[in-house]
Amino acid sequence: MQRSGPAPDLTPPTPSFVIDVPLLESFLHSFQRALLTHWPNSILSYSFKTNSLPWLVTFMREHGAWAEVVSDTEYELALTLGYEPARIVYNGPIKSRQRLRSALLEGSIINLDAKREVEWTAELAREHPELELKVGLRVNWDLEAHCPGESTTGEDGSRFGFNADNGELDEAISELSSSGVAIAGLHMHRNSRSQGLGVYRAAAGVAAALITSRNLTPEWIDIGGGFFGGVDAQPTFDDYVSTILEVLSPVVDITRTRLIVEPGGSLIAVPVEFHAGVIDVKKVGPATFVVTDASRTNIDPLFRRRRPFDIELHASSTETVPKQILSGFTCMEDDRLMTLSDAPALHRGDRIIFNKVGAYTMCYQSMFIEYQPEVYVRTADSLTRVRRKWGVTEYLQGVE
Repeated sequence: MQRSGPAPDLTPPTPSFVIDVPLLESFLHSFQRALLTHWPNSILSYSFKTNSLPWLVTFMREHGAWAEVVSDTEYELALTLGYEPARIVYNGPIKSRQRLRSALLEGSIINLDAKREVEWTAELAREHPELELKVGLRVNWDLEAHCPGESTTGEDGSRFGFNADNGELDEAISELSSSGVAIAGLHMHRNSRSQGLGVYRAAAGVAAALITSRNLTPEWIDIGGGFFGGVDAQPTFDDYVSTILEVLSPVVDITRTRLIVEPGGSLIAVPVEFHAGVIDVKKVGPATFVVTDASRTNIDPLFRRRRPFDIELHASSTETVPKQILSGFTCMEDDRLMTLSDAPALHRGDRIIFNKVGAYTMCYQSMFIEYQPEVYVRTADSLTRVRRKWGVTEYLQGVE
């Protein structure tokens, strides 16, 4: 008779990040299904800048996602982790001349963002007239005019791309076209406050107007990222893709023009937890401070968050306390994570799990006082470490 062994211990040490693999798979597959349903000729390119943990970007590659990168370093990371150049979308304003040239020659999808990139691309085309070079252009468009209240940049507008209203976009098109470079794509990404459907309807609408007015026949429309993602999220991935399709299908043949999306946070934010342990409890007047081995630098590195974290408390006591201030380990007084009201009293050795912290946390990870924490991936029956805690050895690597 076979007997089952003890249940595996799926509790990681603290402090550490934990990625819920089944939940991550469900988000990725949900977006892929939405694209397959509404715009089968499409590309889901995962945004490296959102979280470039090597295990994660390898997972994305193995599950059919392309790489979306915005620097030479990210491009080289993609190559090192097994992405073929022809499955890399190369964006951003900081491309080097050498990397841009090699990416053009190796077949990456490239959206130019800076004027020097236009010059370098035209230069390469003149040097090699036998090549059929093609690029996309990032469009600088007025989000606030189309969707009042959505802009995150204020009156000064965005610094990215080529402005469609003052002639700079047309100048880029002219310089490239005269050098024999095909304008094969438009990149429409803009950050917004609400991540609502209206933003994507506007982006698609601007793209449609440019396609018509400039007589373009794009091979791709890169709508960018910034999608909302949650277990019961509204809008859904289907809502986003069907809205974009509704606006663009009258002006492009969707069997020939590929839709590119660049999700990051909408895929990885929810599946990641941060586990912290209580290391001390102090009473100061009416306040109770709960000191943890975590820091706000781990889960809110820019100190911008205003809403409370979604947390789970693993407390050893059933007694409740009116007010507890969860604090970090650093020497900054403002390293305070959140305030608990009428919650179980926390004691040394208790655990706090901060949920939905996968976006822009590991990549913004501070090296202040403590270095990068461990990262684990969890399945239904296993917990595997995919990054060890950094110490002095890792910090000193590369020192000459």
